[in-house]
Amino acid sequence: MMASVPTQFRPELEHRKAFLLLRWLLIVLASYLILFSYLGTGSFNLIFGLAVCFSLSNIAFTLVPHSQFEGRLVRNMIDVVDVGLVGATLYLLRDPATPLFIAFFGIFLLTLKWRDFKLVFFSIFFVSLLFGVFRNVVLFGYQLDVSVEEFLTQALFFVVSIFYVFIAERMKLDAALSSAVMEEKRYAEVMVEITRAVSSSLNSGEVLFEIVSRLRDVLGAIECSIVRVDAKTNRGYIMVKSTDANIRDVEIDLKEQPELQEAYDSRRILVAPHAKPHGLVAVPMISRDSVLGLIHVRAEGLDRSLSEANLRFFEVMASTVANALRNAQLFEEVEHHARTDFLTGLPNHRFFQATLSAELGRAQRHNHQLSLLIIDLDFLKEVNDRFGHPSGDTVIRLVADTIRTSCREFDLAARYGGEEFTVILPETPLAGAVQMADRIRERIAAKYIPGIGSITASIGVSSYPVNALTKEDLIRVADQALYVAKGGGRDRVAYFNYQMVTR
Repeated sequence: MMASVPTQFRPELEHRKAFLLLRWLLIVLASYLILFSYLGTGSFNLIFGLAVCFSLSNIAFTLVPHSQFEGRLVRNMIDVVDVGLVGATLYLLRDPATPLFIAFFGIFLLTLKWRDFKLVFFSIFFVSLLFGVFRNVVLFGYQLDVSVEEFLTQALFFVVSIFYVFIAERMKLDAALSSAVMEEKRYAEVMVEITRAVSSSLNSGEVLFEIVSRLRDVLGAIECSIVRVDAKTNRGYIMVKSTDANIRDVEIDLKEQPELQEAYDSRRILVAPHAKPHGLVAVPMISRDSVLGLIHVRAEGLDRSLSEANLRFFEVMASTVANALRNAQLFEEVEHHARTDFLTGLPNHRFFQATLSAELGRAQRHNHQLSLLIIDLDFLKEVNDRFGHPSGDTVIRLVADTIRTSCREFDLAARYGGEEFTVILPETPLAGAVQMADRIRERIAAKYIPGIGSITASIGVSSYPVNALTKEDLIRVADQALYVAKGGGRDRVAYFNYQMVTR
């Protein structure tokens, strides 16, 4: 699996261009030698057609898509055509008096198989040795039916073809090395960016979405997500998805994606290039010897085995994401405890004050109405005195649940302190707030508490901009209305609108 290169320079493309150019040089040399040797003979047209075929083979390989060019099938085809090219050329350049072209061709086949530089030296030594033998034989006055000129022509093409194989292999290795270096550099840059994103925010949703988005880009993937697996229920949940920032904790059936289950159980990176609908990579995120989840990548063109660079990258990313997730979860737990009342689970007084300021500012900016309820339980002290403070805590928890379930999704119920609660009602006029207060009061009164009975509540209502313009006014007016409701006999709602009214 290779990431897409964000720059214009791509070593594999440059290697392809250089390789095809080198092959052109071999074809031109072969065509020149055989055409020159058969010039003026009856076989010239046939030889010319063969030279054209050599050229057409390189044109055909030039037209092969790059995604397929580096594949095993195309490389084998090139080797087969090269064997035909070199074999035919050596045969056409042969000296009929000696079968040396067979030895040349045999050494070429060995070089094509092993592509070792030692074979290049051996080839040069072999040619030099033969040439020296011929020269020495001639010097001692012996006559040979071997044409030195034809021998040298064969030897020249033989040595060039050997160097062609070796240089092509060196270029391929250099391109692979350059790609690996660039890939490492690219991955390092992504790691720095993700580390920066992790350190800049402790919001787990923001951090995880930034991570999967960057992973999707650098890996050239179709999709990247982070999956949490509940160890108790063995259910999977998509925590975040690169293509949709709004996806959070969406349950998935692990039975339909056994690769994820296998990676989770084995704690090892799993590559499934033939998975449907797209190949996948599943990377376990391990922190403190426990699997927090999986990095789930969907991509085309996966290999069954990942490169060393990919493996290291995924391992570092899995560790980074696991630590980021754990730190974000710890931070959110601390934040939750800091803004939550421990007894009722409702937001506490500090969070209520901050939310009321924010909601009032929004109401003022958009010219909306905003209402506030302050709810006080009637005679809770008598419950504490008669049944004990644990029973009083039970009453507070049950009333808190009643208030919470009575509110709308965008309302905020909070514990104000002691036996007092508040409810912020955004975009709600005074009349609507009074109706909401009545509904809460009736539900509290209708609630039966085992061992205690029932309890009532008094509620004060204020509303912006009808009877309050600031946050302090909203709280003060609602508190005054609550005082009126208490003084009017309790178990009632009171509000102020030119004159204090209770009901």
